[in-house]
Amino acid sequence: MKKTTLFSILLVVSFLGTGAIGIVSLRMNISRVAKHCGELEDQREIVSREVQELRALRSRILRPSTLASMVNGRLSMPKPSRTYHVSKENLEMSLQNFRFDLSQKYISKLGKSAGIR
Repeated sequence: MKKTTLFSILLVVSFLGTGAIGIVSLRMNISRVAKHCGELEDQREIVSREVQELRALRSRILRPSTLASMVNGRLSMPKPSRTYHVSKENLEMSLQNFRFDLSQKYISKLGKSAGIR
């Protein structure tokens, strides 16, 4: 056999072998990706079931009958013994004291010398 013929045969066989190895590696990668996709689909199914359960729980909680039982007695008017009447002067004095307390807390956070001359 001539050297060129032998070289041509070896070249063709090496190309075919390289192609076959490439196809095998691609199939292995496809299998790996398919396995990962299956795992992700399982996780998605679990999460979708959890979401469905949470939606069912929310709809059960937000039913009018459930809400009515939760606020039973809380929305009624208070008894006259628990009612307080405040005059305008008392309200203004309370608000001034409250504002003064807030400003003192703010100044104390700034530091020792804040507001002192």
